[in-house]
Amino acid sequence: MPPPLGDAINQARRVRKLTLRQLADQVTKDDGTPISPQYLNDIELHHRVPTPHVLRELARVLELDADMLLATAGAADVVVREYLALHPEHAEGIIRLFRAAQGRGFEEWERLREIVEQKANSSS
Repeated sequence: MPPPLGDAINQARRVRKLTLRQLADQVTKDDGTPISPQYLNDIELHHRVPTPHVLRELARVLELDADMLLATAGAADVVVREYLALHPEHAEGIIRLFRAAQGRGFEEWERLREIVEQKANSSS
């Protein structure tokens, strides 16, 4: 199980020998302005959950997996919403997939991801 979000960010920041200010200066909000060191400190101390945009920025700067950070933050639904915003015609199929998985206790998500990636690679 991955460490809590704040711990993962704190550990990655310390490995890269960055201060709160140095990291905060490199991470921008949706409007393009940098986050504050206090906001970053609140994230590391589990007092605040960053927006998906800030999570992606933290992943970029700290060279972490953005999907792992989103999942750790409990924001996996954001990815689904973004996908459906681009592909609304797939909504019913996505819902049916998750309902079928839920009803059957499906847990092999990593294997399903591998199958999808193999299919995509063979189509290219």
